[in-house]
Amino acid sequence: MPVFGAYAQYYDILYQDKNYQGECDFLEQIFASYAVIPIHKILDLGCGTGGHALVLRHRGYDVTGVDRSEEMLATARLKASQDSGLSTPPKFQQADIRELALGTTFDAVLAMFAVMSYLTSNANLLAGLAAARQHLVPGGLFVFDAWFGPAVLAERPSDRYRIIKSGGARIVRFAHPETDVVRHTVNVHYRVLYLKGNQIVDEVDESHTLRFLFAQEIVHYLQEAGFEVKELCPFMRLHDDLSERDWNFTVIAEAK
Repeated sequence: MPVFGAYAQYYDILYQDKNYQGECDFLEQIFASYAVIPIHKILDLGCGTGGHALVLRHRGYDVTGVDRSEEMLATARLKASQDSGLSTPPKFQQADIRELALGTTFDAVLAMFAVMSYLTSNANLLAGLAAARQHLVPGGLFVFDAWFGPAVLAERPSDRYRIIKSGGARIVRFAHPETDVVRHTVNVHYRVLYLKGNQIVDEVDESHTLRFLFAQEIVHYLQEAGFEVKELCPFMRLHDDLSERDWNFTVIAEAK
C-alpha cells in the first residue's frame, strides 16, 4: 500500500499546527552558520503539500519540490496557484528521491519532516543520500531531520490519537506503532475517520514504516556519499547537544 495516498487529503488538516515559518527560520539560521556559498537555489525532497517550499519561495529562494505522492503534490500545486503573493510558484515534480535525476544542481537540498527516515534499508538510505549529493554543487548544504535512535529506544512509541474539528465535522486519527529494534524501524498503522455527527463518512487506513537513525551510522553513510558532516543537533535547536530526550534530530552536511 503506498503512503500518502488517500491519507494525503487529510494531511494539512492533521498538521495545521505545524510551524513552517519557524522551521524555515531555523533553516535560514543554518544557512547563516554553515553556508560557504550563497544559498539561492533549493531542492526540497519529500516536499509533501509544499509547506516549506511555499514559505521559502516567499522569502526569495528558487525552490523545486519533489515528492513521490501525486496526491500530496496536487495539494501543493493547488495551494501555490491560490497564493496571490507569489509571482512565480515553486516547481513541483513527482519522483522517487532514490532515483532522482533532474539534470541540474542546487545550493541546498532539504528533506524535512523525517523524509529520510522513510528510507528504511541501507541500500535505499544510501541511494537517497547519493541523490542529494548528485544535485548539490560543491560546498552546498544538505539539511534533514530524522528520528533519533537513542530517544526512540528510551521512550518507545505508543498508541496515540488526535481529534481535529474541521468545518462542522471531526477528523479522528489513531496511530498504532510497532517497533522493530533489530531493523531500527517503527511501523505506524494509521486509521483516519472523517465524521459528520456520529456518522463515519470516510475511513482511511495506511501504514508508514520509518527508520530511526544513530549518530555514528549517519555520519558514516554521509561520508560514503561524499559529504562532510557539519553538525548534528536537536531539531530546531542549533548548536545544542543531542540527548536521548530528543526524538527528532537535525543533520547538517556539506557537499565535498
